[in-house]
Amino acid sequence: MTDLRPPVLYVFLMPGPAVQKALDGHRARWYWSQPAKRPKAHRLHLTMAVLGPQPDTAIADIRQALAAVDGPALHLRLGGARVWTHNGVAVLLAEGDPALVRLHADIAQVLGRWVPQPPPWTPHVTLAHRAWEAAAPQGEVIDWAVDEFLLVRSWLPPHPVHHEVLARYPLRGESATPPNL
Repeated sequence: MTDLRPPVLYVFLMPGPAVQKALDGHRARWYWSQPAKRPKAHRLHLTMAVLGPQPDTAIADIRQALAAVDGPALHLRLGGARVWTHNGVAVLLAEGDPALVRLHADIAQVLGRWVPQPPPWTPHVTLAHRAWEAAAPQGEVIDWAVDEFLLVRSWLPPHPVHHEVLARYPLRGESATPPNL
């Protein structure tokens, strides 16, 4: 009997090709230990919510709930490269942005039916797993203009690994915190 893990639903911020390339270039300047597993650049993202496995029948209701979230476009600054020692995950942190925190809170509120107790949240992009001995370059910052969030179904082994976008939600207007260029 094969153990087929069901896909997991998430709400993501997904960078476009230019930011994906910048993130991948940043990763190339790290020292990586042998067991580090780096996801492909097109799968890099910032997780806003984890809904876990959900039945297909719930997806329409989740889509509708997320459509009620209205927020401004975001200007994120990714920096603070580090490896979390408790789990060996290499990350690039999103600097504090009140609009990002508000968007996260709004998403959590509308998803309360499916995620009644959201876990603590530190906004970040995961660069690699099993990276306990990795070393990060310091002082680099990547600017990221975010104009949408996504509802994504993530397929993991034993399935071919990929993120299936189920819905896109535009962020309108300008953020109050433009990047310092």
